[in-house]
Amino acid sequence: MKELASLGLHPLLRGFPGFVLELARDGTVLDSNGRLERALERGVVGAPFGAVLDEASRRKLDTILTRAAYEPCDDLGAAWELMLEGRDTLQPHSFYPVCDEEGTRLWLVEAPRDPRFDQMYEELASANSEQANAQRQLAKEKARLARALDELEREFSQNERLARTLQAQNEEMQAQNEELLAMTEQLHSGQDHLLSANQQLERRSRELQIALGARNRFYASMSHELRTPINAVMGYNDLLLAEVYGSLNEQQELAVERAQRAARHLRELVNDVLDLSRLETGRPDVQPEEVHAAEVVEDLLESLRPLAESTRTQLRLLRHGEVPVIRTDPRRLRQILMNLISNAIKFGAGSPVWVHVSPGRSGGITIEVTDGGPGIPDEDQARIWDEFVQLGRADNVASAREGTGLGLPISRRLARVLGGSLDVSSTVGVGSTFRLTLPTAPPKGE
Repeated sequence: MKELASLGLHPLLRGFPGFVLELARDGTVLDSNGRLERALERGVVGAPFGAVLDEASRRKLDTILTRAAYEPCDDLGAAWELMLEGRDTLQPHSFYPVCDEEGTRLWLVEAPRDPRFDQMYEELASANSEQANAQRQLAKEKARLARALDELEREFSQNERLARTLQAQNEEMQAQNEELLAMTEQLHSGQDHLLSANQQLERRSRELQIALGARNRFYASMSHELRTPINAVMGYNDLLLAEVYGSLNEQQELAVERAQRAARHLRELVNDVLDLSRLETGRPDVQPEEVHAAEVVEDLLESLRPLAESTRTQLRLLRHGEVPVIRTDPRRLRQILMNLISNAIKFGAGSPVWVHVSPGRSGGITIEVTDGGPGIPDEDQARIWDEFVQLGRADNVASAREGTGLGLPISRRLARVLGGSLDVSSTVGVGSTFRLTLPTAPPKGE
């Protein structure tokens, strides 16, 4: 068992027939061989292990974690029995604790079970389930009979009322027939007005399409035209910083660096506007090829590590199951994930950023980017997909001003172009999760 502690969760242990979990000092699940997730039908990595235990087992877990921090694992005794909470059942499982030398991490390895106990437990669970089902069925039948009696009483009283109102209804019907004739005449008159309104609407629709086309052509043309002088400014700034035209003093160098950052920001805005124009005109530049999504995420995390270090943010990649190779545009995938991960770093308030890559439920892949930031209020979750919208966040005002408000709208449109979707779930004070789903292959014609 000590070799296990020194090696961590070895890849061979992922084939272990029982549960294998790697815990942090505070009880957070750092890694798993996946069997516990399948047994509970829920994710556990990145969450406290105590969340899937009953109250007594959580106290046992606290005892194990406390003693593991100050005592060798060999002194923790034999296997510890913990009660796991499934969707509708409680299941006991025995675990052997294994520690590393520093006492910072703990591994729990499921101990072999007596099959006779399992059989007895299953029979007891089955009997309890049958009894509960019978009680629920009896309660339903009682409620049904009560409703039937109430309905019968209502029918008796309604029949009496219906007899009294039938004559009044006949009189009202005659008056309604007269009103119907008058309404028919008004309808004929209204049809003429409606026809005229439809013709005006069609004319205005054509004018709007012409205006939108002119606007998109203007965006595309200006984006191309603006990038040339911007690139020239950035090129001369690079030459100045490289001291090609002579050395710069400290204030001059600071001024040129600020100008370079402003030019880079302007170029990003122009590129976003150009992408938005292409998407709106239905001419996105998509070049599908075979892509390993997890490798794309790993490269992005390395690229964004300096930004994460500037905010003291930890970046973690978690793979769940065998992630299939998909056919999509890697450049567009990187563009989407760059927006999501950089936003999580900027607005995550220094909390860890988790990127989960897993197979999709109906094929393809699912990528989730989760942060522990302030979260997005329910009333604002629809607005973040609108163009040029930047929500005000008190702790991240400077970060919000750096963006263009186009990253998320462009990312969602690119996800749809690639045949997938991009959604968000967020809780104020807890954090946000952006979920990207992509099919195995893009739609036909892409």
